[in-house]
Amino acid sequence: MTSGVYREKPATVGQLADALGALGLYTGTGDGPEHAAEARRLGDDVYRMQLANALLGAAQVEALLCESLGASAEQLRTAHREQLLTGGVMDPGVEMPNPAKLAQFLRWQTLRVSGPLRDIAQDQATGPIPLAAAHAADGLQTLLGVIATGQVPKAENVANARAELGAARECFEAAIVNIGILTSMLEGLDALFDD
Repeated sequence: MTSGVYREKPATVGQLADALGALGLYTGTGDGPEHAAEARRLGDDVYRMQLANALLGAAQVEALLCESLGASAEQLRTAHREQLLTGGVMDPGVEMPNPAKLAQFLRWQTLRVSGPLRDIAQDQATGPIPLAAAHAADGLQTLLGVIATGQVPKAENVANARAELGAARECFEAAIVNIGILTSMLEGLDALFDD
C-alpha cells in the first residue's frame, strides 16, 4: 500500500507526466523541452496544476471502477483510508483522522463539486436541481470550514463562526427553495396528466 507519508513538497512536472504516462494518459514526449514550452505558455504553476488535476481525474476514475466491483462497506472504508493517509489527513497507525485536517480536505473536495454544478445550472433546460445541489455543496463547504476551526472556537473566532453558520444556513435555504420549485413543477405535471 502507500507509505502513509504526506508529501508537502509538490511533485515535479516530470513526475506528474510520468505518472500519467504510466496510465497511458500522457500523449506528449515527456521530455524537458516539451515541459519547458508548456510552462512558458501557461506558467509553471498553472502547468503543474493542470497535470496534477489530470492525474487526479485518472485516479478518481480508477477508484470509481474499482469501487463498483462490489466491495463490502469495510473494504471501502479501508480503501478510502489510503486517500486520507496519502492526503496527510491521517497519520500511520492512528485509527481516526485529525478532525481539522479532515474537514479542510473534505472542504477542498466539496469546492470542486459546486463549480461544475453551477456551470450545469446555467443551462435553463436542467431545471432548478443542479442549482439546489450547488447551494447545498456551498453550505457543506462552509460547515466544513467551521469544523476545521475547531468544535469549540476561540473567543475571537465566535463571531466569525456565527457568520459562517449563517452563510451555511442561507445556502441550504436556497437549496430548499430550488427543490420547492421543482416539486411545484412536478405537482403541476401530475395534475396535468391526471386530467
